[in-house]
Amino acid sequence: MKSLFSYILPFLACCLIACDDSDLTVDTPQSVVVEGWIENGEFPIVIITKTLPVTTEYQSMNDLSDYLVRWAKVTVSDGERSVVLTGLYDESYYPPYIYTTSYMRGELGKTYTLTVEYEDKKLTATTTIPASIPIVDHYQLEQCEGSDNQYQIKAYFHDNPNEKNYYLFFTKTSLESNHYLASYLGAVDDGMITDDVEYPVYRGNQYENKDYIPYFETGEIVSVKLAQVDPSSFLFWDQYTKAQSLTSNMFLSTSTSLPSNIHGGVGYWSGFASVTTHLEIE
Repeated sequence: MKSLFSYILPFLACCLIACDDSDLTVDTPQSVVVEGWIENGEFPIVIITKTLPVTTEYQSMNDLSDYLVRWAKVTVSDGERSVVLTGLYDESYYPPYIYTTSYMRGELGKTYTLTVEYEDKKLTATTTIPASIPIVDHYQLEQCEGSDNQYQIKAYFHDNPNEKNYYLFFTKTSLESNHYLASYLGAVDDGMITDDVEYPVYRGNQYENKDYIPYFETGEIVSVKLAQVDPSSFLFWDQYTKAQSLTSNMFLSTSTSLPSNIHGGVGYWSGFASVTTHLEIE
């Protein structure tokens, strides 16, 4: 993904630091920010940045490359073996520098430990890929009322009433990008749904999208990813999507920090048991 995942989260720190509008600059120690995920059948992806200072002064997007971390040692272990990831430029993600490996793929039911060593810092996190993928019945397209070219996607999937499950929706529409965005309000706790689920899937919102529209347009090929996650991953994504719903400013979504399972830093390390469906809007 998965991104997440740019959501999934280009430079998460801007969402993870609280700020008062009266402050010109928030003087806080710089932290390491981790965006990482591993998905069933796929290689792990990790993006590492440093937190940006929260300030009223204008910062060019071209300057954000200064906050990329390119020389970290990143290791993923499944309990039986450990693999050191390789850093490389990849413009199909944002930010366009990732750590990955072709020597390990995610497996259902396994637990993965991430270790990031950078300068004098050591960050660790653990996540589990759930043991089963979601059962998707189908997706349905509905034309938006009053529009000739906008469509709503509805997902129909089955939830096992004998299990406690947490679901996330991700979407992407660019054929050039591998980076999925978290669907707006796309975190689903099965305690709030019935066995057979009908759920709206909205477009993910990326930070540079100033005129965000949650629907999809004629001619787009939409990839929808439905993933099951463990409780700690769901806690992060649930709060993240709720923060998005409170404001149109992706960088300063709330007055409180988002939860994180990264020890020694901020961000997320998530395991995804996922299934992806490609839809052409005709």
